[in-house]
Amino acid sequence: MEIHELTEAEREQILEQAFSKMKIERKHLSKEELEKEIIDYLGKKQACSLATCGKDGVPRISVVDYVNDGLTIYVFSEGGNKFKNLKENNKVAIGIGTSAQTFRSVRGMNLWGIAEVFTEDTPEFAHGMKLFSHIIKDMEKEMGTPIEIPKGMLRMIRVTPTKIIYCHNNKGIANAHWENK
Repeated sequence: MEIHELTEAEREQILEQAFSKMKIERKHLSKEELEKEIIDYLGKKQACSLATCGKDGVPRISVVDYVNDGLTIYVFSEGGNKFKNLKENNKVAIGIGTSAQTFRSVRGMNLWGIAEVFTEDTPEFAHGMKLFSHIIKDMEKEMGTPIEIPKGMLRMIRVTPTKIIYCHNNKGIANAHWENK
């Protein structure tokens, strides 16, 4: 059987039909409206998967905690092979999504971007840690003690998006493209 690759026009036609049958008004947002919608979603802190790939071509995916500053994603980590990959190739992909039990419940995004890694001696690391401060405080409260992390162990990854595809089917938003041009 020959495989037919779906074109963007065919995808749009299928989505229009699905929304019409479900009586959901399809929305096509401006870039500013889409950015606002994405930033709102990022603030809900859904599961996040960070994909990296080194020069060997072997992909690696890590489920990570993140915070955002607008559309920019920050991840802090104590190590792992993702850092080896990032030294070799700073292009990354991120998937953030909510469980999709039904067509209406589909909400999520795919992001492609450029990653930079910062160490504790940089202002960008301090900025990222300030964004993470509420998460760290919650962890300390839960543990009943301050978290002590050895110096030099943590690194901060900042992902600047180049492209995002977002959907929130219940609101009529699907296959919405954002690009940093």
